[in-house]
Amino acid sequence: MNLHARPSLIALSLLAWLGYVPAASALPVLDAATFASADGSVGTPVNSASPTYVNSSSGASSGVSYASGYAFSAATGAYAVASNASGLNSEGAAFASLLNTITNTSSVAQSYTLTFKIYGGSLSAASYAALDPDEYLKADYLATIKVGNDLAWFSSMSIENNGGVITSTKQGTDLNAADDGDDGVYSWNNLYVTLDLGVLNPGSSLDVVAELSDRALSNLGVYSYDCGGGYEGYGDGYGSYGGGTCTESKGQAAAFYGDPSVFAGVPIEIEATPAGADPNGLLVSARSVPEPGSLALVALAAGAAGLARRRRKPD
Repeated sequence: MNLHARPSLIALSLLAWLGYVPAASALPVLDAATFASADGSVGTPVNSASPTYVNSSSGASSGVSYASGYAFSAATGAYAVASNASGLNSEGAAFASLLNTITNTSSVAQSYTLTFKIYGGSLSAASYAALDPDEYLKADYLATIKVGNDLAWFSSMSIENNGGVITSTKQGTDLNAADDGDDGVYSWNNLYVTLDLGVLNPGSSLDVVAELSDRALSNLGVYSYDCGGGYEGYGDGYGSYGGGTCTESKGQAAAFYGDPSVFAGVPIEIEATPAGADPNGLLVSARSVPEPGSLALVALAAGAAGLARRRRKPD
């Protein structure tokens, strides 16, 4: 898969907490991938995988230019993608995924509903210093859920800082309507979404795929600033305590979407069991669909009851 060529990375994501309903599911299929390049230097992804947990990390640096990507996905529901980029011609991208197949093992048709939790996240394309017209910072995310081959839900947001002019674009579900990102920063908190997955007949199966990705791009020069005075009379430029003039990239693009237990790309806590996770974080519920004959009987009974009430009504 060529991550670098995609305008926004796409991932898969759904879980196997289906023991609560008359359905069967094997372990979900997990995936994670990352990409990082900085001013001609391309990082080598470091990946690890097991049936219940996968992660990937990439990093690249060249002078003041730096980029990174980090992603993980766990069968119990914890997941995250994080990307950063600064300096010249830098890009970081991250991808996390889960794919689950639901099978109706009951003897009657079932109507399925999915409730899932969107964790917090943020995008940033704010600069530390004034940008030249050809300098830019960009950050975006894309999240989708497909039921079978149909797109059932999506949300995306991008922020661009082109030469100091900031623009933003939202599509699909707005994760924070009160924030338009016009200052170069956009963030959101927890949000629950409920989707109708449709009806499955006995023995039928359905693939449910949720996709998650983010990306950060930077093409900036440096700015200079006074580092301050020397240290204990040793003069400017002595070790890390010296003064003089310092240079730094004019800004950084950053994108994060996922589980709040991840900080700065390091998984601090991963929910090990469904019992230890948010009970509403991901639920698939089902209810039996009455057969046409049963619906006719219900309608007939309702009509008979109405007729009886009219007959008992006094003149």
